[in-house]
Amino acid sequence: MSNFEIIEKALENSQQAPFPQIFTFKENKFVLYKHVFSPIFFKGSSVYVEHLPLKENQSMLDMGCGCGVIGITALKKYKLKHVLCADINGYAIRNTKRNIKLHNLENHITVVLSDVFSNINKSEKFDLVFWNAPYFDGEKESDSVLYKSMYDKNYKSIKKFIIEGQSYLNPGGKIMLGFSSTNFSLERARALIKKIGYDFEIYFQAT
Repeated sequence: MSNFEIIEKALENSQQAPFPQIFTFKENKFVLYKHVFSPIFFKGSSVYVEHLPLKENQSMLDMGCGCGVIGITALKKYKLKHVLCADINGYAIRNTKRNIKLHNLENHITVVLSDVFSNINKSEKFDLVFWNAPYFDGEKESDSVLYKSMYDKNYKSIKKFIIEGQSYLNPGGKIMLGFSSTNFSLERARALIKKIGYDFEIYFQAT
């Protein structure tokens, strides 16, 4: 099987278990709903959250938040002042709200249904704008919005994220894009970001 087929199969398998699922992420309990990207099957979230360029009392935008594990864990780990979680998937929004309530963080984390920055107030500013971005340049014929977590035709949404993200940064803030080299190589990422006109820096690379 190709890497593409392996990941597609994993995405399908992630939806077969009984829902809601209860799982542990970085020693904290979370709930996972059906139709939401699974950090149980896809381990990137556990890597990213350990290497975010954040400090105490800073703020973060977690784009494509899924069930909220990165935003919630980052707030606790780095003692952040505020996190905004955003996702295009309505199931993910409901799932994240459930986990925020589970961790009693309603006063520290807000959630918005948004296609990239479409519903995020331009007055909002963050020290880090982060996205665990889609893997594949393409489209998937499916009624499930879950597939938007994997597919981004011509990387249109990623380009929008990089271009518009700058206006949501505090002075000295950073835009951080997390991706798998399975189908989106470092060379391709560097070329895309350089074409937009930004500097490219590898903050962390898992082996």
